[in-house]
This record gives sequence, structure tokens and C-alpha cells, in this order.
Amino acid sequence: MTETVRNASRVQRFLADNPYCYFCGGRRQATTMDHVPPRACFPDGFMPEEFEFPACKDCNEGATKEDQIFGLYAQVLDFDESKMTRPEDRAKIEKLRRGILNNFPDALPDTSLARPVYHDGLIQTLSPQAISIQTPPALKEAVVVAGQKLAHALYMRETGKIMTAEHRFCTSVYQPQLKGTEALTQLFTSLLPETEVGMRRNIKNYGDRFRYMWGYKEVEDFFHFAAQFGQGLILWGFVMSKSVAIPSSGPLSQAPWQFGACGKGSLVSLNAPGTS
Repeated sequence: MTETVRNASRVQRFLADNPYCYFCGGRRQATTMDHVPPRACFPDGFMPEEFEFPACKDCNEGATKEDQIFGLYAQVLDFDESKMTRPEDRAKIEKLRRGILNNFPDALPDTSLARPVYHDGLIQTLSPQAISIQTPPALKEAVVVAGQKLAHALYMRETGKIMTAEHRFCTSVYQPQLKGTEALTQLFTSLLPETEVGMRRNIKNYGDRFRYMWGYKEVEDFFHFAAQFGQGLILWGFVMSKSVAIPSSGPLSQAPWQFGACGKGSLVSLNAPGTS
């Protein structure tokens, strides 16, 4: 049996066991595998195992642009300097950079506005620890989509259920190296009881690529997660059922709450002839 046939059979078995799209609330039949986090966040061949989710064609392909943009920034904002010396990491970053330059040039930063950062958290350093640069609007859009996909995917992975349009969720992102974020990181560490670490069994020196912490209250159907890409970006969020009231005061009352099942496939379903 050829590798192509084996892969096709695996996908068919996966879709038979998971027949509905995770991103549009099960409104459409799943016909593809979606990788969340996207493959663009990792060197070729380094996508962590068991992070594949059933998706309809529109939900899967509808976020291709945002996947590439988020993937590039997730890698270049990783504070693990050892990755920048690895050929596989450098090759993937350059591959993404060329593709984005050709297709979405407005997503690349204006390097003329870059400035050095002389601190690591609260510690002042003699040499630059990073480069600060203004993020383009295209990155902010990509972060929103990355948060949407990750919230839907991790909710399904840990609860075994698909987030529906009756759920509300919010996500946000930050860099733990920035001043003022220490308390948020400590809160997640103390609050979330479970930790999952992405890996590939066939790569001995896989490195610190992706991990997340999570907690779930089954009775309330309340899910909370915080996911980190290497030693860089932390993408976090909440998922709540309609039985849980959105906070009326405090920071979360002002959070950008969204309805679940918001993938591109849900829009196609709602706008298709004969639907209401």
C-alpha cells in the first residue's frame, strides 16, 4: 500500500468518526482535516500530532491567508533564540515571508520603524533582547481568526463536543516578555489545572513548540484555555454556554465576545438558497 493510499484511508476513517465541521457548529458535513494551530506555525514536518479537526471545505480554506500571517509572526516572535539557528525554522520563516510578500505584502511590518528592546520582563538588559515593531492591521485580523479557530478546536479536543452558535466566546493574545503581563501569566498558571504539550514522536529534538493549559466546568459548560507558541505569543480565551451570563463588570465585560460556530462554512450555510 502506498503512502498516499494510507493517508487517504486515515482521513476517511477520521471523517467517518467525526462527520461534522468543528468550526461552523456542525452545520455542514466535514470533508477535510483542519490543522489547529495551523501548520504555518511550525517548520515543515513539525506540526504537533493529534491536532487535526474535522472541517468543511469553506471553513478550512477560508482562513488560509490568516493562517500564513499568524504562523509567520508566531515563529518570529518566539523568544527561543536556539530556533533561529535551526535550518528547518529559518527555512519555514523564509518560505512564509516570500509567500506573504507576494500575496499579502501589507501584512509585513515596516522595518524602518523597528526599535530595540532593552528588557526581559522587569529586568533591564545591556544588550537588546528583542525588536519592537508596529503590527500591521492584517496581523490583528489574523490573530482574531487564530483565536476563533483555537477556541473551537481546543473546546472540541477537551470536551468532545462541537461549539455551537448558542455559545459565546472571547480570545486575546499577548507577549509574556512585555511589562505588565506577569500577573496574567501567573493567574493562568494558578487557575488552569490541566496542561497539554504538543509533540511528534518521530522527532527526537522536537523542542518547545506549542503547549496549552485548560480547565472545564462540565455542569456550566464553561471552558478556559491559555496556549503558548514556543516562548512567545500566548493566545487565551473563554468559551461559555448560553446558561452562563457574560460578566457585567470588570475587564471581561468589555471583552470582544463572539458567537460560536463562526467559521466561513456557517456563513455559506446561512446564505445558501432555501435557508433562513
